Amino acid sequence: MWKLCFPMDTDTFIDFYFDEVYKNDETLIYFENGKTAAVFQMIPYTLKNGEEISQAGYISGAMTHPDFRRKGFMKELLFASFDIMRTRGFDYTFLVPQEAWLFDFYTKFGYKTILPPKNLTNPSDHRYESAGPKQSAGNQYYITYSRFLSEIPQVVLKTEKQFQQILHDFFDENGVLFANEQGIAFTFQEKNKIGIKEFFYQNQKVKDLFLKAICDYYSQEEIVILNSPDHLTGLRGMIKRLNDRKPDISELYINMMLE
Repeated sequence: MWKLCFPMDTDTFIDFYFDEVYKNDETLIYFENGKTAAVFQMIPYTLKNGEEISQAGYISGAMTHPDFRRKGFMKELLFASFDIMRTRGFDYTFLVPQEAWLFDFYTKFGYKTILPPKNLTNPSDHRYESAGPKQSAGNQYYITYSRFLSEIPQVVLKTEKQFQQILHDFFDENGVLFANEQGIAFTFQEKNKIGIKEFFYQNQKVKDLFLKAICDYYSQEEIVILNSPDHLTGLRGMIKRLNDRKPDISELYINMMLE
């Protein structure tokens, strides 16, 4: 069913998702006449909103079998998921629509579009060291990544396991990671363009060091930075409040998710 609904996903990604991400107790399935009609996962994440930490369910892999579309089955699943997530202590639920028309669809169920935070204050300056491409990353790179995320006022935080899952998918798509204690950059090459999907750095000197290392590695000078501490972009997502005691969230940095 995943291959039918998401034909652009590779067998490698699908195998990885069901081996490492998928869990039965985080999955809702609507059965019709003994057949799977609609399904999605509710993956737990932690949200930081200023000084407040909350739990949220990320709706992933939402799909309806073509034979059962426009029958309201996804609607039934969503309403059921809200009650389940509240029972599990989730304060919010969020998602990243993959097509423009889905923003209107999810609005009907109380989801609101969220924008990335307008700015980010860089952490204090520290020493720096040379940056180079990394083909694997251990706990030290998670610590660096997590530290930078924690500096963002409104952000989706990642556990170490979620970080490793992101890296697996990133490397599977031929991405190259540049990292040290003072910065981290997720880079990729697309035709004649070098892109940086996510880029955090301690200061301007570290930023320049990384950009030079990236240009040298790819033997190109033109780089497109999709996000940086100076201008956070990230994915355009939607969020719904499940706990009335929690504040509405209108800005949230979402990036490097398993979409």
